[in-house]
Amino acid sequence: MSSLFLYIQLRNSQLNIKYTNTFVDFVKLSKPSVMVYDIDNFSDNLTIQYAIKLVKESPKILVFLDTEEGSSIKQLMSLLTNLLDKSESIKVLINGENERLEKMIGILDYQKIRENTQGIALLESILREFL
Repeated sequence: MSSLFLYIQLRNSQLNIKYTNTFVDFVKLSKPSVMVYDIDNFSDNLTIQYAIKLVKESPKILVFLDTEEGSSIKQLMSLLTNLLDKSESIKVLINGENERLEKMIGILDYQKIRENTQGIALLESILREFL
């Protein structure tokens, strides 16, 4: 199986879910060999179980967590636990603030995208070096 780019949205409301994303589009264009999968904290169980399957089968995983402050991680706990189990083959980018999420993934290799920075440039660098 190929490497995986997993885009996870954590939102306070389903109304805040974005159905297009610059980062996802960038990965699809620049690394067509990388499998791209996106989910959110309102996804159904089948969608989450498929994401877990992809995590277990992928040799390298770049996770992009796009979060709103205070958004719930409860629905994604099983996925996050599986990510922690593969910590040696995962890199994580976080866009936004979520204290509970950051505490949970603290053992993973992660970077935060700061406000007013070039997130695409950071993503491009990680894609080049890691995937």
